[in-house]
Amino acid sequence: MRGKAHALLAEFRASLSGVGAPFLMSRLILMARIIPEQVTPDLDDPALEKRLAEAIAVLQAERRGGRSAK
Repeated sequence: MRGKAHALLAEFRASLSGVGAPFLMSRLILMARIIPEQVTPDLDDPALEKRLAEAIAVLQAERRGGRSAK
C-alpha cells in the first residue's frame, strides 16, 4: 500500500519520548535496514513495510518488558 511504510515510521516516531528516543530510533533504523529520509509518502515497497512493521513490533515488545517478540 502506498505510504504505509511512511505512516508506520511516523507513528513510531510520534510514540517516542524521553532520553531513550534517539537510541530506539537508531535501533529501528538498524533492524529494519532503512534510511528514514527515503521513506516517503509516495513509496510503495511491501518488503520494506514488512521489515519496518516487524522491527517496530520487536521494539514495542521490549519497551513493554517482554523480549520474545520474534
